[in-house]
Amino acid sequence: MRKALTALTLCSLPLLLAAQSPADYSNHQQQSRRIQSLQTAYPNLVNLKSITRTTGGKDIWMITIGTAPAAAKPAIAVVGGVEGHHLLGSELALGFAENLLAGSSTDSIRQLLARTTFYVFPNMSPDASEQYFAKLKYERQGNATATDDDRDGRLNEDAFDDLDNNGKITLMRVESPIGDYKPHPDDARVLIKADPLKGEKGIYLLYTEGTDNDKDGRFNEDGEGGVWFNRNFTHNYPPFIPGSGEFAVSEIETRALLDQLYELFNVYAVVSFGTNNNLSSPVTYNAAAATQKIVNGWQEADVKVNGTVSDLYNKTVVLKDAPKTSPAGGDFLSWAYYHYARYSFSTPGWAVPKVKPDTAKKEKALSVDDAAANYLRWAAQQGISNTFTEWKTVSHPDFPQQKVEVGGLNPYVLLNPPYKLVPAIVQQHTNFLVKLAALQPTLELLNIKTEKVAAGLTRITVDVANKGLLASHTKLGERNYFTKRIQVKVNTNPNQQVISGRKNQLLGSLEGNGSTQLSWLIKGSGKITIDVNCPTTGNISSNINL
Repeated sequence: MRKALTALTLCSLPLLLAAQSPADYSNHQQQSRRIQSLQTAYPNLVNLKSITRTTGGKDIWMITIGTAPAAAKPAIAVVGGVEGHHLLGSELALGFAENLLAGSSTDSIRQLLARTTFYVFPNMSPDASEQYFAKLKYERQGNATATDDDRDGRLNEDAFDDLDNNGKITLMRVESPIGDYKPHPDDARVLIKADPLKGEKGIYLLYTEGTDNDKDGRFNEDGEGGVWFNRNFTHNYPPFIPGSGEFAVSEIETRALLDQLYELFNVYAVVSFGTNNNLSSPVTYNAAAATQKIVNGWQEADVKVNGTVSDLYNKTVVLKDAPKTSPAGGDFLSWAYYHYARYSFSTPGWAVPKVKPDTAKKEKALSVDDAAANYLRWAAQQGISNTFTEWKTVSHPDFPQQKVEVGGLNPYVLLNPPYKLVPAIVQQHTNFLVKLAALQPTLELLNIKTEKVAAGLTRITVDVANKGLLASHTKLGERNYFTKRIQVKVNTNPNQQVISGRKNQLLGSLEGNGSTQLSWLIKGSGKITIDVNCPTTGNISSNINL
């Protein structure tokens, strides 16, 4: 499989035409206009619908791309807005749809859309992502559902407070003899944890900007922004923690997506954009977790596929220094594999590069590895401004006798690149998704043989093969009852009879480039038809003379 993948990667794909890009990240209204314009421009390739509206009144869009009938072809689901503060995720999903359709006049993309369907859900967290465009900007993941995150019987009573009146929420440091933070030795703007084991002493307490509105000793623990989309799913659901909801799949948008996907039996892979990452850093096989009664680890065959797809991703996308992550539970990446039983891939799409010191400025390597310090050095080298709010002393009602300052990295900058970088990132991920579709499971019938056994008796032998590099189903998919298997059916007329072999049978997963041999003994004359059908592989048929 790796050898075949290398050959595929080296094949030159035509450069997809990049769609016209906006000047900055799009709010929900702008996204909706971009989405609706696709249906107007490509009516024969695009079907658009809103699968629900959020509590905040925003449509959750589903874009179906491909030639009709969409459900008769293998499909990839592409999901953005998995986390509301990850604005890039929505741009990657919507930008993929725009770029793909912009290239639909080329032979390669026309052929792709004739054999593959793409279901694109651009933004699953529009209530949360809209905070980036609000009068008060802060990193929000929760939707518009009112919640009691601190379990005190009141809803949204302790929100952020803009103490320096600059329209954004950053950090708040309080000078204290019991503080556990100290300035970074190479960049005093940044605070790092003091290590008592090394004799270090902290001088600051660190909070998010705000006041203790409900006087419970905590800051900003119960504000607007209710349930997180990426914490509301059924696999390893984390109850009784902020953002997870009252129960799994409690939210309108979560339920609507699951209801939709469970009806899409032709989806063989789900690609989501969020902070979870198994594309630049694939999962590893954990035999103990994979063999538990309640499976909590990827099956070995599926791990190998993840490694193959990760190789393809890393050869197509420039994503350096993305952190390796472990899903926290209730997340979409895990649900799509463990409970939807599809290949599930996720990537943040971008990460702040690890920077090298600028020797011309006599910089030295950072003595303490820290994400904020690394980002500030990278931004300075790139000439990117407006990334940091300088520390400013404020009067604080909860610390009347102490020095309190507000400042720090601006919201969103660690997860989302400057928008001028986004079109190139979208193009790389468009190319990856096109190459991933080229690996899709595809059935064919090979080595069809007929042998006259006796008068009126014919033995038929055929190999049912998968010529794609991905298996027809995940190994985990073989363990559930709702995954549609490969169905092989022998169609006879009233004068024909199947003497041996099963006239109608289901096959297990066919590995990439794998096959299985079937044989029947048929009584009679004339033609029979063998139909092989499976939503994730497509359908084939062959007429055979007895």
